[in-house]
Amino acid sequence: MYAATMAREVPNPIALQNLNRACATSSSNRVRPRRVPSHRSNVSASVASALSAPRGGGAFLAGGALHAQSSASKNTLGGRPTRLSISSSQEIPTFLNNTPHLRETRKFFYKDATDSVVRAVNAGGKRMQMRSEFPELNTEMDVYRIGTALEMIRGIVTELVQDGKKVKICVQGSMGQGVFQGLPLSLAGVRRIMEAMDWGEDMLGNFINLGEVGPEHVLPSDDVVIVYSPTSIVGSSIIPPLAAMCETIGDRPVILFNPRLTDVQSAEGIMGVRGRQERLDFEATFETVYHFRLLYNKPYHFPIYGALRKSYGKEWEVYKRKSISKKEEVYTITPVTYKKEPNADQITKSIRG
Repeated sequence: MYAATMAREVPNPIALQNLNRACATSSSNRVRPRRVPSHRSNVSASVASALSAPRGGGAFLAGGALHAQSSASKNTLGGRPTRLSISSSQEIPTFLNNTPHLRETRKFFYKDATDSVVRAVNAGGKRMQMRSEFPELNTEMDVYRIGTALEMIRGIVTELVQDGKKVKICVQGSMGQGVFQGLPLSLAGVRRIMEAMDWGEDMLGNFINLGEVGPEHVLPSDDVVIVYSPTSIVGSSIIPPLAAMCETIGDRPVILFNPRLTDVQSAEGIMGVRGRQERLDFEATFETVYHFRLLYNKPYHFPIYGALRKSYGKEWEVYKRKSISKKEEVYTITPVTYKKEPNADQITKSIRG
């Protein structure tokens, strides 16, 4: 587990070079931002094009199911309208066990998550969390790609900035003591990469600012605070500094991006029974505004049995995956949706039903 794996803040030079290349944006791929009122005329954004990926299957929505779309053919099936909150004209990716993902696959998840987060913020959301765990964003898998996570963050921040908001992105610093001091491996070097990313002309330092997790990093000028993947480590919980930070933020929106707040006990019993309920109560104060993850028979990550998805303002939806052929698979939405995140028994019943 990455959450229990320690790493120094200085990343591997070769890895850092590859990640910088993944997050770089060329001027030819820059997209013009939409016009904003004159008092926000300085707001601009740069949207990075996703990296190229091997050929494979795509997908599209038709009627009540998600149908596979291979590079050679496109098949459409009729059916009743589903309860999906997205437009039927948008493509929903299949063959998610094929990595690196297709460019269209990444773009779908970027837009899906961004739309939900922006709607939640505009609706007056305060404490929010979002989780996207398709394979390239699943830290439990060896195909985890930090560039994909940062591209998603940039898309969310870009949309918020275009609405005239000043956004603070916080990445936790070193935690723990002695041999346990450091960062989770998935966070090593993230702050440096963010500083080197192309956020748009004159955006970084004006409308977009970087910081760490803690009340001292919150400024009165911060309209929205995004905490990038807050993670507890062996012998040290991220919740105390995060809770103090949220108190300072007050009624302003704070968004946890792919949080991993689960207790990681040490040999000395730190993060054991004592204080656990308080930590769980704090985590429960955050509303889930977006969630997507694939369903497996743990601890294995293959085959994919389906997916669990929630967008802002909608209920939890369970999808069942069926392989039709080597080049085609179908995801169908199950009849029952849930107001709260379904447990393992409910998901199993939906998939088997």
